[in-house]
Amino acid sequence: MRFGAFFVGLSVLACASFGPRAARAVGPRVFDLDSLEKLSGGDLHGVAVGSDGVVRAGFTLSTLPLPADAGTTVTCALALADGSVLLGTGPASGGKVVRVANDAATIFADTKESAVNALAMDRAGTVYAATTSGRIYRVSQGRADVFATLPGVDSVFALAVSKSGALYAGTGSDGDVFRVSPAGAPSVYFKTGDPFVVSLALGDAPSADEVVFAGTSGKGLIYRITAPGRATVLYDPPGEDVHALAVGPNRVLYAVANEEPGGAATDSTEGTSRRASAARTPAGPSPIPRAKPGKGSLWRFDADGRPERMMHHDDFHYLSLAVDGQGTPYVGTGADGRVYTVDDAHAVALAADLNERQIGAIGTVGTDKRMGYVIGSDPATFHRVLSIGGADAVWTSKTLDAGLRAHFGHLTWRGTGKLEVSTRTGDTPTPDSTWSAWSAPVAYGGPVQSPGGRFVQVRARLGDTAATIADVKLPFVTENLRAVVTDVEAHDKSGPHETKEGLPASGGPPPKHDAVVHVTWKVDNPDNDELRYEVRFRQEGQARWLDATSSDDVLTKPELDWDTSSLPEGKYRLRVEASDELANPPAEVTRHGLESAPVVVDNTPPFFKTLGIQGHRLRGEVVDGVGPIVRVEVAVDGKVQWRPIAPVDGIFDTADESFDTDITAFLPPAAGPQGSHVVAVRAFDAAGNAVVRDVDTP
Repeated sequence: MRFGAFFVGLSVLACASFGPRAARAVGPRVFDLDSLEKLSGGDLHGVAVGSDGVVRAGFTLSTLPLPADAGTTVTCALALADGSVLLGTGPASGGKVVRVANDAATIFADTKESAVNALAMDRAGTVYAATTSGRIYRVSQGRADVFATLPGVDSVFALAVSKSGALYAGTGSDGDVFRVSPAGAPSVYFKTGDPFVVSLALGDAPSADEVVFAGTSGKGLIYRITAPGRATVLYDPPGEDVHALAVGPNRVLYAVANEEPGGAATDSTEGTSRRASAARTPAGPSPIPRAKPGKGSLWRFDADGRPERMMHHDDFHYLSLAVDGQGTPYVGTGADGRVYTVDDAHAVALAADLNERQIGAIGTVGTDKRMGYVIGSDPATFHRVLSIGGADAVWTSKTLDAGLRAHFGHLTWRGTGKLEVSTRTGDTPTPDSTWSAWSAPVAYGGPVQSPGGRFVQVRARLGDTAATIADVKLPFVTENLRAVVTDVEAHDKSGPHETKEGLPASGGPPPKHDAVVHVTWKVDNPDNDELRYEVRFRQEGQARWLDATSSDDVLTKPELDWDTSSLPEGKYRLRVEASDELANPPAEVTRHGLESAPVVVDNTPPFFKTLGIQGHRLRGEVVDGVGPIVRVEVAVDGKVQWRPIAPVDGIFDTADESFDTDITAFLPPAAGPQGSHVVAVRAFDAAGNAVVRDVDTP
């Protein structure tokens, strides 16, 4: 049925010992399959997976493709007294009624419409088909005759036949419930106020012959209609679409409600269905999965109408609903082709997982209402329920990905009854001819016999209806691969002030000196081993590498604050080495190192080689040991108002810069008996080191 490659959560186990093979990481990990989600996604044949994390006996299904010209989508189904099943189909080439009998599917009738949205049968055995128009057809072998035309109706979405023989129809786009007499005369039974009535069910009332339950799309309401024009809202579930209704034993009502993405119903671009009209294609809800799947919920209402949410999924919407003779509900999904069921304690079970994209219909057969069939759509396929469990009941896990080629350890599980567990391995996400064959049965706690590989599957045969399997645990250890340092960067912690465009800000505050250099690096670590890093440095022109950290430090983060305050100025290089010694024995440790580009260490301020004032012209030369000089500024008479001046050559970019500037604009009116001023001159190098000297004006 379905296989897929998925990553599974990994947990750490105690160390295990393996024979001499390729170098492997010491710390084993484990595939731990202990939930419905982790146990699903593979192949379920005759088994069901519960929300308690247990695989049990489930549906054993036959598979029968529908005729190629019948359509790609099944929208509804109806079981007949003789054991055959009629199916209503949608586009393309839809609008047909297909009969499945004796493991053969044939065209029963063709309405010539785009799709058959609903089927119903009265006590006399007459079959009615609702279509993507305002017409209801009476269908028989090879014929589809118009039984009733509903005035002002774009499409008929739902049908239900009462004990008295009256036919009820849910319609759009005015949201009316029609009552059609046995003679084919239609009349409006109730106006809901919603644009679409998409589901109907009939139930008994204590003081009346029957009650009509109607589910709408738009506001998404459940109506309880007791007489023409008389109804109450039974419930307003979350969402916009009450897609299906079914009445079980003891007057219990089940309802499927869907929430659309963004809270608004949208037409499908993938095909018309039981929510669209062939001729006019009115806007309305569609059961075909949307680009963004909705949310589905199943509700139960007891005989007094009290609501209880039984089940919900936030990743996809629900498409079909059936209740068996014991009152157990089954829900078909609009994505992933799954059938779920839920018990009175809200324990959810995945009853079937099909290749088809969606479950168009499910239903019961016989007077005891046993689950009888599941119908997939896209492509349209009929599956009859052959048994619960059986000799061929097999659970196969999803494809489990170790990330790298791995060696697998001892397999354990929790189980009952007759079980046969085996494995197979390979190096492609989807099993193919390159995979190993299924191994011989593995004893509980026994070593896996399959060869090493990146991918693995576990299979369990349930030999009797009492057999179960849960808590499947498979340890593995991957080959030890080298971690590679790919980049080393270093910069002082203050850093330049940058604009949004990433350029240093022009005219911003002067740099701030910080003797701490922040070193970061990047590493490719293909097997996710825990890594230890060692950082060393050396000055340009020297051969000896010195430790940037103490020998007792265990550095596991890809960063380091390197204190350079005790180092002479100059250019240095850093080397970062990564090792996987924390995860491997000495003989299997791998290492890799990478050097940085030159890093300037400058903790010494520049000095003024010359400085003086002649008249109002300030002249001088400032020099730095490493450079460059990046800013020279002045302040007058002790006021902290520093103003920048320019170098002689127009740009600060070397370790030796001269300036010759008229500072008249910076000077206030003359003060003091001599009219002189004190001018402070400050110079910065690129590392933020600064020097200040004062001079007096004449």
